[in-house]
Amino acid sequence: MSVSSTLLEVKDLKVSFDLQKGKIEAVKGVSFSVEPGEVVAIVGESGSGKSVIAQTILRILPRNANIDGGTVLFNDPADNNDAINLAGLDAKDEYLYEVRGGRISMVFQEPMTALSPLHTIGNQVQEALVLHHTKTSREARSDTEEILRLVGFPNPSLGYEMYPFELSGGLRQRAVIAMALICNPAMVIADEPTTALDVTVQAQILGLMKELQKKFNTAILMITHDLGVVANMADKVVVIYHGEIMEAGNVEEIFRRPQHPYLKALMAAIPHFDMKEGERLVSLRDSEADKPADTIHKLAAKFRAQDLGKINGPHLKVENLRKEFLIKKGSWFGSGENKKIVAVDNVSFEINRGECLGLVGESGSGKTTVSKLIMKALEATEGSVSLNTSEGMTDVLALSGQELMAFRRKVQMIFQDPFSSLNPRMTIQNILSEPYVIHRLNTAKGCQQDILDLIQLVGMEPHCLNRYPHSFSGGQRQRIGIARALALHPEVMICDEPVSALDVSVQAQILNLLNDLRKELGLTSLFISHNLAVVNYVADRIAVMCQGKLVEIASKEQLFANPHHPYTKSLLSAVPYPDLDRLLDFENIKYTSSMDADDWGATFKSSQDAGLENIRIDSGHYVLANSNCNRSEIRA
Repeated sequence: MSVSSTLLEVKDLKVSFDLQKGKIEAVKGVSFSVEPGEVVAIVGESGSGKSVIAQTILRILPRNANIDGGTVLFNDPADNNDAINLAGLDAKDEYLYEVRGGRISMVFQEPMTALSPLHTIGNQVQEALVLHHTKTSREARSDTEEILRLVGFPNPSLGYEMYPFELSGGLRQRAVIAMALICNPAMVIADEPTTALDVTVQAQILGLMKELQKKFNTAILMITHDLGVVANMADKVVVIYHGEIMEAGNVEEIFRRPQHPYLKALMAAIPHFDMKEGERLVSLRDSEADKPADTIHKLAAKFRAQDLGKINGPHLKVENLRKEFLIKKGSWFGSGENKKIVAVDNVSFEINRGECLGLVGESGSGKTTVSKLIMKALEATEGSVSLNTSEGMTDVLALSGQELMAFRRKVQMIFQDPFSSLNPRMTIQNILSEPYVIHRLNTAKGCQQDILDLIQLVGMEPHCLNRYPHSFSGGQRQRIGIARALALHPEVMICDEPVSALDVSVQAQILNLLNDLRKELGLTSLFISHNLAVVNYVADRIAVMCQGKLVEIASKEQLFANPHHPYTKSLLSAVPYPDLDRLLDFENIKYTSSMDADDWGATFKSSQDAGLENIRIDSGHYVLANSNCNRSEIRA
């Protein structure tokens, strides 16, 4: 076969799936190329065909998939650069076993599911090395510990012996990258490699991938829907929609001179820090939720929160909240010591009537635990939660029985995962009827009109009510979750990462909907997220949590313009912008994100010397002293 300098060339690729309802065309004549040492990003929403292309290259498609046309030419550097059509080989061809993991490897989206819970990190990382190379056990271990060191394991020999559940999400993803690089492949396919990670960990992983890509001259085919990641990583960009390429070119052309309406709309759907007051995100898809404001206004009248009149003080008040968990160390059958874990440590904040407070921080910072304490789904160790009602301040943590049921009608929650939060065995009609039945407010038949109004309020049609959750998209399921939360006419809404599982365009729809509903219904909101750009779009004030402590609270304008706490600064510095003029400083992020508690304390001491110690600044900006953050990633 011919010899070419191009590493991978996909020409007119067509892939379909055989389903009961007929044939679905997933990839419709896609063409692109990858040069040695180059980073090519395939950008698109869920269902656009990105992952199908990656599966076709490695020939790991499901059994009901068909390659209907086109070629995938791989110029194998280990085989005299002869061009071999991977799409034309039998899926069980022996050559493919040599290619997978040896010449082309893959980094998967979710590191926990990509790793076996039954094997140590060392065994899993060195598996490809043992399969593709002749190595003694000592050589294999040495090479494995070296690659673990290169991907940033602080103690490679200890990491070799650990199991995936003992590691943080960031270290698990580093282990997956080590698995992909252990055989020094010519190309790595990275399928949404940072979607499941927090913003600072994401920045670390992106920096690591860029560093290793240059070190080993490895080509990367990156699959993502995040244009911020693309701007910081890619040399070339391929924009795909419904299996077809909308636009392709080098990263400069794509970001500075976008041509296709889809690409322009994709960029306008992303929340960013430079948005003007009142500016709305652009939704890519037509949706009933994007109907005129007067239509929502008419529908919202029935579900508007109770008029509390002039209440004195904040609507929701949290004071000195603390939650400790006791974990027994030792075997299941033997005795062991109890270890105390402080998940929430002396957290205090207030939310005024109709205000949205954003609560941001990384995974494990205590955000969701705070929401559970407010709902009294967990018992607080110390502190108080007060809700200001027409009868005055109510001590939430002292409630029980019918009083607690009445409180939960006033405070409702929207959950992170729109699929697992809905009962798969119930129709949407039954799901929306359930709150009325549980709280004995009406019969299922009597609440029928409310349910019809609710489903339309969140941008869906009444004919959806007889269907089950599995028949809806992620965005539609989240709308159903919002409708269920609104059924009881709540005064306070707690939104726990409500858009983190959604595509950027669907995210835009849901965020616009939540903003509209909050204003129309007069809701007081606590919006929990690790995405600072999203919080900036929906919140009036923002509180920052780190390791169970509240380290800073201010209006969003003040927080983004002049962050005071070093942890807040590190969060902001790690956000990837879809802007070539504001690229991430990977070296700086690598430094700040590895600081331990003493480093944070030393850095914060310099802020205290500047006059920020435990005081309220005149601008309304709180910075809390004694809020050091332990940044160690290994969980032994």
